[in-house]
Amino acid sequence: MERTLSKNEAKVILDLEWREQKIVTLAEMRAALDTSESYARFFAHKLVQKGWLERLRPGLFRLIPADRGRAGVADANPLTAGAALVSPYFFSFGTACTHHGFTEQVFAEIYIACRVRRRPLLVRGKRYLFVEVSPARFFGFQELTVLGEPVQMATVERALLDAIDRPQHAGGLGEVSRIVARASTRVSWPALLALAHRWQVPAIVQRLGYLLDLHQADISDHVRTALVDLTRQASKIHLGSRGTWGNAGKLARPWNVVENVPHDVLVSKTDQPRRRVVFHTKGLLRDRRQVRGPLRPQQRAAR
Repeated sequence: MERTLSKNEAKVILDLEWREQKIVTLAEMRAALDTSESYARFFAHKLVQKGWLERLRPGLFRLIPADRGRAGVADANPLTAGAALVSPYFFSFGTACTHHGFTEQVFAEIYIACRVRRRPLLVRGKRYLFVEVSPARFFGFQELTVLGEPVQMATVERALLDAIDRPQHAGGLGEVSRIVARASTRVSWPALLALAHRWQVPAIVQRLGYLLDLHQADISDHVRTALVDLTRQASKIHLGSRGTWGNAGKLARPWNVVENVPHDVLVSKTDQPRRRVVFHTKGLLRDRRQVRGPLRPQQRAAR
């Protein structure tokens, strides 16, 4: 179905296009029309029906410009919709780790770091999960162009620290372990150390150091010493949630991390060295018979 516009609708849409305004609120539409809120809602509803606006959440709409064709095909990039849902914001956790190539896991949610507490939203069949971050720790992101649209994305280093800090938003502790292994060759260690020093949460550095040792990451002695200096040697932490994994485990030094998570959860089978099996010629037939068991009468007759 082709899109049409009335005279008043054309004025609003053309004005948005001329100003290159992609997001419009109900309040802005009401002011432009100089009308009541009820009529502004009706007006916006008609533009949604005609394919000129896309409703992101109550009172917030995204323009579907003329260059999207006669049918008004909406932009399919889930990050562009997420960028309009809250401000200020940046994408992080599983979303940023996927963007930076640290994980192959497909996440059902889009993770958005913001300064306010918000309930999850469902837009275009995609669930957006908002993670509240204190103003003191609202750093470590940059503007990137993703599928032709500018968005705020956590840096490589911030995405890694966020995943370690809240593994439930990055596929769980097992996936975070593999994220650390992949990210260890990509991060800028001076940048990561600067972030960790500014963050001032030793537990994140302790878990990072433990996972780096687990995967035998190639880091310099200087970086390793700097990471150890950021930990609290007097306090020990558990690698995983005690409610999920319990309290028992060995203490891994120098990180003072209690290994309460099974090794096979943290390291995938493909990452583990394969055990070499050697067959000895002597006694091989005897061993095979022991595995197969004694011959049946029919088998003896056949021989």
